[in-house]
Amino acid sequence: MLDLIIKGATVIDGSGSQGAVLDVGIEGDRIVSIVSSIDVESTEILDARGLTLVPGFIDVHSHDDFHVLIEPEVRHNILQGITTAIVGNCGFGAAGSASGKIQMKAINEPSIELPDWTGYAGYLEQVDKTSPVLNIAALIGHHTARREAMGGVADRPPTETELAAMLANVTEGMEAGAVGISTGLVYEPGRYARTEEVVSLSKVVGRYGGLYVSHMRDEGGGLLDSVRETLHIGEASDTGVQISHHKSVGKTNWGMVTHSLEMIEDAVARGLDVTADQYPYTARSTMLFALVQNGTFNDGADGPMGKSEPSEVLLCSVPGYADFEGRTLQSFVEEFDLPGEETANKLLSDYSDSILVAAFGMDEGDVRMVMAHDSTMIGTDGLDRGSKPHPRAWGTYPRILGKYVREEGVISLENAIYKMTYMPASKFGIVNRGLIKEGYFADLVIFDPDTVSDLATYQNSRVGPAGMPHVIVNGKLAVRNGKHLGTRSGRALRRGEIY
Repeated sequence: MLDLIIKGATVIDGSGSQGAVLDVGIEGDRIVSIVSSIDVESTEILDARGLTLVPGFIDVHSHDDFHVLIEPEVRHNILQGITTAIVGNCGFGAAGSASGKIQMKAINEPSIELPDWTGYAGYLEQVDKTSPVLNIAALIGHHTARREAMGGVADRPPTETELAAMLANVTEGMEAGAVGISTGLVYEPGRYARTEEVVSLSKVVGRYGGLYVSHMRDEGGGLLDSVRETLHIGEASDTGVQISHHKSVGKTNWGMVTHSLEMIEDAVARGLDVTADQYPYTARSTMLFALVQNGTFNDGADGPMGKSEPSEVLLCSVPGYADFEGRTLQSFVEEFDLPGEETANKLLSDYSDSILVAAFGMDEGDVRMVMAHDSTMIGTDGLDRGSKPHPRAWGTYPRILGKYVREEGVISLENAIYKMTYMPASKFGIVNRGLIKEGYFADLVIFDPDTVSDLATYQNSRVGPAGMPHVIVNGKLAVRNGKHLGTRSGRALRRGEIY
């Protein structure tokens, strides 16, 4: 007797192959049967005729390290079909816990007191103890390791003792099952690290078969130099490379992704394992402080985060000042009667130093070009903080399926599902997930390809999608008919762990 049979769906298995109408049988947390018709008893039968069944989506660029502990229902992820999230991106890691809590306050300040944990082993144990709605794999955060070893933000190279402490942090993380290391070389304190420091740490990661994942040093005018640095780190450390949120920011830099994609192609041709991820929007989301620090609003040369006009910057989260959220920076320029950079500094000094914003500055044509490229998989880079977070936190996957697959034909449905499932599972060492295959874990999404769409907007962003009725995690229904059931069957995933 089976626990669940999904009847009559068009099954797109994640490999890139065409779909077929099949029944899928689940026993416990595994897929046990995939045939044209299952005629055995089952505790539950789900009629999915006319719908499409795919593997659960793997968000390779998540910042929900603490969110899964604070709000383990993680509504913004599960409602859009994310069944596994890879946390610890852009250098923001969870261990050591004290440094991680300080570092993470910049993007996701905990609303409750979190327990302490020891290393990444302790963090992953805490995930298992909490049992969130979805699975979690972790990257080691370079920021956090550097802050812990060097006693805070330090604009200098580490001493031998400090580098040894960082290496120990990375070794512990890889031993615990982390899938790699991430950097955020445009943010503090990672921006003060020289290339050689990152190579040293990545060599440890490479010995364990992990990845080097980078929010690069410059995504504006210096994009190509940043890609060169990233590829060099991968080659020098013998480590696979993942370029985070591949884009070119600032109008003067639009079209530069043509060349960065060529650089990736050349690297692959000479044997380097290099891929990238992307969110399907023309606005990024980041800290207002970081935009100021990187010269986004001044009259000087183009900086590492490109240029955005105050009218192109929306305040997403302003702790203590919810009425500011959803307003443009331009509205404060007019209210304060100050230039853009001075206005931003006044907001940071007088109101909150932890303001998150959505900042436009990318080209839609670039978004389509990167999305269609063989190197690109999908990640939300979502930050569900404040009353008006960037809509990517709630809408990334249905937006691709609705806008870019069905409406615009930028990529095929089968290719989109591959980029969301088996491609990231293969790259990040997520074992027995990412495919609909007998013996694999039953992480599954059922949606209507004719109606699936994102409903999250910049002014009303905390809204789940249309046309995505059912989500299953480890064999348990987490979403039924578009409603979150409160089921929490997720677990910590450790690199290369055989189940």
